Amino acid sequence: MSLRRDPITPALVLYLLATLSCRHAQIPLPSIAKPVPSDAARGETIVRNVAVCGGCHAADPRNDVDGPLSGGTEFQDWRIGTSRAANLTSDAETGLGTWSEAEIVRALRNGQRKDGRLLAPVMPYEWFHEMSDDDAFAVARYLKSLPPVRREVKQSPNLVFKLGKLLFLAPKPSISASAPPRGATPEYGGYLAQHVGLCADCHTPRGGLLATPDKSRLFAGTAHPPKDFPANPSNLTPDNATGIGQWTETDFLQTLRTGVNPKGVSLHPFMPWRQIRRMSDEDLRAIYRYLRTVPPIRNEVPRRGLAR
Repeated sequence: MSLRRDPITPALVLYLLATLSCRHAQIPLPSIAKPVPSDAARGETIVRNVAVCGGCHAADPRNDVDGPLSGGTEFQDWRIGTSRAANLTSDAETGLGTWSEAEIVRALRNGQRKDGRLLAPVMPYEWFHEMSDDDAFAVARYLKSLPPVRREVKQSPNLVFKLGKLLFLAPKPSISASAPPRGATPEYGGYLAQHVGLCADCHTPRGGLLATPDKSRLFAGTAHPPKDFPANPSNLTPDNATGIGQWTETDFLQTLRTGVNPKGVSLHPFMPWRQIRRMSDEDLRAIYRYLRTVPPIRNEVPRRGLAR
């Protein structure tokens, strides 16, 4: 008498692979920095004025970027399915109320949730990975101080993303980082533009199967941004013809303060200049001075709402 064995179907193999990919090894939690009175204020500056987290995590990003960070905004892509911005308020059941500061920092810089699951890469932990320990914990302390807002946010990953977590994607490694001294220097400006703010995330072209940033073309702008972008992020390199090579430092600051560029063209509202203009002159000068040091790249970006 022979025993009947059902064949292992391709669908079953895919299911097993997807199941295996649900968790990654836990990245060690970062050491908790010693709190100082200014930490929450520094965190608020980063969250509200530099990274402008409300652009994704606000309850109503289109109309109130500075509103409660209770999440829910949807991002759809064939690589991930549907990802939704998380509730970052201190609600214990639907937000970060039960998360420790170190767990928030790990999610921010490494892309790993409290339960070990990988965050969808629409969360820019690729760029935040080198945010300094002090700044990352300041962000965590500010988020823990937010009033709780009950809003359950569910993720809807597709099979492609589940397989990707097994084959291609993983949390960023554990890190301890320091920031350059604060000041109107290219070094500090580069830190702000790449690892605290999201200038590089928006203004750097992407390519390949995983839509990874092309860091050989930092800030060159893109005519083919993610489909949820209502405008084309412009070329911020010092190329004279297609970038901001002819802008003076005063031009740069005035554009971000007023939302109107040197040609008299208004910036698209998708560019969060109304929040960025709250940054200090020193920080904006640092970013400008850094952008003057990146290689000029000739890349004409057709205007689709966003001014150069």
